[in-house]
Amino acid sequence: MKLRGKRVLITIPELEKSSIELTAKDEEMMMQDAMKKWQSLVIFAIGDEVTDLKVGLKVYVNTYALESGEKIEVDGKMRILIPDNAIAMIW
Repeated sequence: MKLRGKRVLITIPELEKSSIELTAKDEEMMMQDAMKKWQSLVIFAIGDEVTDLKVGLKVYVNTYALESGEKIEVDGKMRILIPDNAIAMIW
């Protein structure tokens, strides 16, 4: 996989599976609630135009970018694709 442009693919923590069957809307609401609590996320991949970040760094991403980012599955795990300028802090 090669990520293009000024994009960053962030690994998101897995949500605990509920024993109750949830609708897609309920799952999305749970995901948005969880996003507000994420403080330190790990960079999974960076685009070919990103120069100041590297894979494996822990970063803080603003909540709006997480909510509006594209959620995709890579290597069996959910990731969020965001622009590199949405990263506010590097740990």
